[in-house]
Amino acid sequence: MGEQLLTPTNVKDKLRISRSKFYRLRAKLIANGMQTVKVDGSVKYLESSLDDLILRCAAEGRPLV
Repeated sequence: MGEQLLTPTNVKDKLRISRSKFYRLRAKLIANGMQTVKVDGSVKYLESSLDDLILRCAAEGRPLV
């Protein structure tokens, strides 16, 4: 499996937002399709699900959250 797991830092860097903004938006991102997985007690985010969410929002002309 070639799936990349992102940390909160990776996600916030990819979205070019602050750490605090990421945590404020996290629930909405997950509700809109960003998938999570727990690894040794910490939450990671599936990169492909974040990419899909970004592309879907861009195609529909709507904001990410």
